[in-house]
Amino acid sequence: MQMNRLLFGTAGVPNCTVKKNNPIEGVKTIHALGLDCMQLEFAHGVRMKEEVSSGLRKISYELGIPLTSHGPYYINLNAREQDKIDSSVERIIQTAKISDLCGAESMTFHAAFYMKDSPYDVFDLVEKSMNVIEERLSRLDIEIELRPELTGKTSQFGSLEELITLTKNVTTCSPCMDFSHLYARTGEYNTEEEFNQVLTRLKEELGPNALKKMHIHISGISSNSKGDLKHLNLNQSEFNWKALLKTLKEHDASGYVICNSPNLEVDAKMMKDYYTSI
Repeated sequence: MQMNRLLFGTAGVPNCTVKKNNPIEGVKTIHALGLDCMQLEFAHGVRMKEEVSSGLRKISYELGIPLTSHGPYYINLNAREQDKIDSSVERIIQTAKISDLCGAESMTFHAAFYMKDSPYDVFDLVEKSMNVIEERLSRLDIEIELRPELTGKTSQFGSLEELITLTKNVTTCSPCMDFSHLYARTGEYNTEEEFNQVLTRLKEELGPNALKKMHIHISGISSNSKGDLKHLNLNQSEFNWKALLKTLKEHDASGYVICNSPNLEVDAKMMKDYYTSI
């Protein structure tokens, strides 16, 4: 899907959806609210009936509401046992398969934990697994953007530097830019000047297209010295979302902005209204 602006949506079915566990109804609710996109949450496993995935693809196309997806939380490409790494690879492939059936174009996941290992060793392992995943999806003729997420805890693989290097090394990889996590992880990146530095760096290191089809997460957030603690609503947090949206607009960025705040559609709508008013 061609995009020339930022599209705003929710991480999962909006809270006000009457049938809470029905993603098809969720897409209809997104459309009724005047929002633009929705992320399918497979956080606790990849379970979806075939008729639901084909129904999702149909309604997404009819209403012009593109989909993204989020893989299971228990992925760890740096697990201690090889069979657990293999299971994580399988989970990513299963998520990609179902996401593709639903018509989603971009899929994010938390790639790994450091487990007290050297970040360099963990990077090598993640890269190796991502190459395997890329090759297997290619054989299955599944084209989906694999987006390891910029993670919020210092114990997790997924720093800005790691994601930039991974994107350079693995063709189908791009970062999922969770700016709230970046702020929680580093205690920095909360001003227009700092957001400008990040976007300039993405453009310079990954090419101008890096800002043309972004997959972004934003929410309020609380943190301590080890990174993020929990998601908050935007107005309960010190995260400077207005400065971020202003900077994204100045850079003419486009793509998906997925809201992870507890109040989901309320903050998503607030962000969209602010973005269109700039």
